[in-house]
Amino acid sequence: MHRILLSTFMIDAPAEVFEETTAFWAGALDAEPFRPRGGRDYRILEGASADYRVVVQNSHSGPAGVHFDIHTDDLEAEVERLKGLGATVVDDSFVDHPGKWVIMADPAGKEFCVVWALNPLRPQADRDAFERKAKTVA
Repeated sequence: MHRILLSTFMIDAPAEVFEETTAFWAGALDAEPFRPRGGRDYRILEGASADYRVVVQNSHSGPAGVHFDIHTDDLEAEVERLKGLGATVVDDSFVDHPGKWVIMADPAGKEFCVVWALNPLRPQADRDAFERKAKTVA
């Protein structure tokens, strides 16, 4: 058994409109954009939601869109559980990245990320939120 939490909504913006998209969503959600240390491709929208983290991500030459992240305390177990439900692994090359995540797709092809929630590189507040809010799954 392990724990999961629907944690983050990612707004994917191509490089040429990344800053404009960040400014738009910060204004629309009455939030303050914050660039995390080492996160040149990410802007966390502080204050956008009391329940979820909202982030604008530079998708470089990729398409605009929205995806979400499921955080877990057991990355391997959660990937296997989701595969059993019909998801597929799109890219697992980030499992050894300091951020530790796997890109997956649901049966309709919609991509999402599964992220190791307890990574010490994450802000303590994020790890504490996971501890408070996560639910146990089998």
